[in-house]
Amino acid sequence: MELQYSILTPSKMLVEKGDKKILIMGEATLTPAFYADIKSIKKWESPYDKEEITEEEKTELIQRITEESQKEGNIRVYFE
Repeated sequence: MELQYSILTPSKMLVEKGDKKILIMGEATLTPAFYADIKSIKKWESPYDKEEITEEEKTELIQRITEESQKEGNIRVYFE
C-alpha cells in the first residue's frame, strides 16, 4: 500500500497510508532533519480514530518513512 509523508510544521508530520492518516509529533532542525516522537504513533486520524495502530503497523511506518527519507533531496526523518 502506498505511503506518503510530509512535514507540515516544525513540530508535525502528516503520514498517509491508503485512506488512513496520522499526525506524528516531533521537531524539525536546521540540518534539515525531523526527529519524530515514536510515542505519538498511537491512533489514526478520524474517521479511523477508533483504531489503534498495531506494533506491526508502527514498525512498518517507521521503516518505510526512514527509508524514503534517506533518498537524495528528502528531509531525513529519525525516530526517537
